[in-house]
Amino acid sequence: MERDEVLDFLKVIDSELVQHVREGETLELYLIGRSAIVVRYGLNLATKDIDIVHFHGCPLESKALELFGKATPHAERLGFYLEPEPQGLPPIPGSYCRRSDDIPGSWRVLRPKQPKPHDLAATKLSRFHAKDREDLRILCDSGEVNADELRKALDSAFAFAADEDEDPQRKRAYANLGIVIEYLEGKRHRL
Repeated sequence: MERDEVLDFLKVIDSELVQHVREGETLELYLIGRSAIVVRYGLNLATKDIDIVHFHGCPLESKALELFGKATPHAERLGFYLEPEPQGLPPIPGSYCRRSDDIPGSWRVLRPKQPKPHDLAATKLSRFHAKDREDLRILCDSGEVNADELRKALDSAFAFAADEDEDPQRKRAYANLGIVIEYLEGKRHRL
């Protein structure tokens, strides 16, 4: 997937949603996952899903997912699909919406946004699979992520969670944070 492919997919969604909105209605769509890295850094990375933060009870988002979710005719035709991710999974830092960057474009309905690099990196720390580690390496190597801000983002993502002993996901995320900090400090050459 390349940056232009993601943007073209979003433009098709935008065009289709025009038929389903009331005057002035918009949809803020927060990209997370690999597609956000592709858009931010212009990289060509393998993925078919466009992960978005899922807000329950948003009719326009529901319509977008109905039209462009996995196994829909639009997704089959375009080769990409929207994948809703609940706000708590992966853990997303608090106030990420306010800090997110607008994705430039001539949008009519969509208001696509991407989290700041620290916030996006924090979403990768819990699962920490091979693609997550690759994404973290890209974010760290960009020079836009530092240990202090990443720790703050992760603390914010787990602000209301149980302590590490009671929450295995939190424990895993903080253990992985230690690995990423070692990488940022040059003490580790791979993630």
